[in-house]
Amino acid sequence: MIALEAIADAIQSFEGWHPVTKSYRNRNPGNLEGGQKVDAKNYDVFGTFIDGYQALLNELKAKFSGNNRHGISPDSTLLDLFNVYAPPSDNNPTHEYCDFVANWASQALGQTIKASTLLKDIWVDS
Repeated sequence: MIALEAIADAIQSFEGWHPVTKSYRNRNPGNLEGGQKVDAKNYDVFGTFIDGYQALLNELKAKFSGNNRHGISPDSTLLDLFNVYAPPSDNNPTHEYCDFVANWASQALGQTIKASTLLKDIWVDS
């Protein structure tokens, strides 16, 4: 499993991917916002789960590679990523979210991932 998939799978789980949730109905496992087709609360709506999952992977790849408008780069930490992805200013449990993803990724990748881990130490461009 590659790092982006491990992080995406953890995000999907934390976002509560099951039939009664907004992310499931919108086929948006990352609860991404502000795309071309959105619901009443500005969350992206995708035609298929595959489209939504690919959008999540693309979003993460942009963050991990430094190709984004948020200033996240390979030298950013996992917590830096989640301060942008799920900021406390939006009433997100940012630290809890980051710790959940770090634990999930640690198990999936077989290496220790912490909130302070640099993105470049997690991601191998594949």
